[in-house]
Amino acid sequence: MEDNRKEQAEALEALKDYNPKVLKALKEVIPEITGERKEDTQEYLDYIFKGINWELQVINGTMELLNEKEEQVSKDSLNEIVVQINDAYTSKDDSKLAKLLEEQLLPFVEKLDGYIEKALA
Repeated sequence: MEDNRKEQAEALEALKDYNPKVLKALKEVIPEITGERKEDTQEYLDYIFKGINWELQVINGTMELLNEKEEQVSKDSLNEIVVQINDAYTSKDDSKLAKLLEEQLLPFVEKLDGYIEKALA
């Protein structure tokens, strides 16, 4: 059990190091989606989603530690955001996608470091 907790803590540390990159990328790509897409916007978006997918895998694997003291991350709420983003992405609805990224995912990513800090404290 102690080994599992240690592995989860290490995974959260890695997530904490990686999360600012995802945050920066989201802030860069949202205006591109809502305004004039660049030549590489789709490629950049795909790259960001790979990073977000990795983050979600880490979050799912560390949910027990993240929510040990109090529920900070709701798996159901997070899954709902992902489903909505996926729907907007696959339907190529840039307006809806940008809105979901800005209003749903971005606030979560911004709070994630705080959740990690609390879990590791």
